Amino acid sequence: MHKGVIFTEKLVDDIVLYLDYLNTIGKFSASIHFSEKLLPNIPNDWFLKLSPYNTHSNPYCVNVKRNLNGTNKCISEQRNYYKKLSKDKSIFNICHAGVYEYITPFCNKNEVIGFVAVSGYRTSFLPDGINKTLWKKHLNSEDFPTALCNAVIPPLCVMLSNLFKDCNSSAQSEHNEIIQYLNEYHASTTLSDLCNYFNRSKSYISHMFKKTYGVTLSQYCNNLKLEDSKELLSNTDLSVTEVAFQVGFNDVSHFISTFNKKFGITPLQYRKNLK
Repeated sequence: MHKGVIFTEKLVDDIVLYLDYLNTIGKFSASIHFSEKLLPNIPNDWFLKLSPYNTHSNPYCVNVKRNLNGTNKCISEQRNYYKKLSKDKSIFNICHAGVYEYITPFCNKNEVIGFVAVSGYRTSFLPDGINKTLWKKHLNSEDFPTALCNAVIPPLCVMLSNLFKDCNSSAQSEHNEIIQYLNEYHASTTLSDLCNYFNRSKSYISHMFKKTYGVTLSQYCNNLKLEDSKELLSNTDLSVTEVAFQVGFNDVSHFISTFNKKFGITPLQYRKNLK
């Protein structure tokens, strides 16, 4: 294997390890986001490793994306950030769900190609139709840790800039854009929604998932929902029924059997084991 390939693969793994570290040292969550120009050019195997960090997994944010999916606000808002970003300058933002976000760009030469978002701190603003209990319990009301972010986020941005410095020459791929969309909206999106958003046929989307990922679109989304459910089971007092509906299962029995099939344990047993 070429030395450069080994280096980039290790760099991807190092970025994942660093993100895991960041999300354990403070009362915040760090995620990475990619510009519309960069996203299609990221090699698919890299993106699959990084995609779990391409969305906010806070229980409150899971609830928001379940209830406000129709407007696609999360992705639209992320795209608007690029109008505000400039090289080497972090900005504060309050998202549509009333959450503070500290946005730090990473660049290719002088062009902003993505950003790291630190969130998890709430404002006094609460949108209609949102679970207030989750908002109060899972978003921090303390002062935002700006000094900590200024110390630990720039090294991550340097790693990301180094990883993606040659990505613009890669072949265009729509797959990453579809996966990014599902990262945000898997709780309530349908095959028809996906086809309408990307202007593709149902047969094209279905064939792409089966060929590229070895599963159907429904199975892929269910896997994401199950990961969301583990977060809610671990960090909330919601009942198993409430968890099932929050993550996008409309049938509780189906949720329990799907969870058991994937993890070899029922949701209730999973929660009990944590305690």
